[in-house]
Parts: sequence; C-alpha cells; structure tokens
Amino acid sequence: MKVTLKTATGNLVHESEILSQNKYPEVIVWGQRVFTIFAPGVYWEVVCCYVLPSAIAHHPYPELEG
Repeated sequence: MKVTLKTATGNLVHESEILSQNKYPEVIVWGQRVFTIFAPGVYWEVVCCYVLPSAIAHHPYPELEG
C-alpha cells in the first residue's frame, strides 16, 4: 500500500510503501513524527502525546482517574 506523509499544512514529508492490509492504519509513526489518516493513503502530521501508565498512577488530578 502506498502512503503519503504530509505536514499539518499539506507539504510533502515522505512517500513510502507499507505492508498490505485490509485497510489503511489510522495512525503512522515515522521516527519521532506522528501522522493521522486524512484520506485513503494520505496522512497529515499531528501533535501527539504519550502518557506513561506509571505517570497516571501518580498524577495530582483525581478527576482523571479512569
């Protein structure tokens, strides 16, 4: 499957082939950059945050308890 990665403003970052699947993935991580699907095969860069499970256990906000 061919995918095109673009910046948040639509500039080309990279084009590549990924392993064929039944559908395109929702998110692609490319190095330290994260892209979400915009159209079939086209991904736009997004801001992403990864929360470590250990950090959740020690946070000061009880309303975030799941």
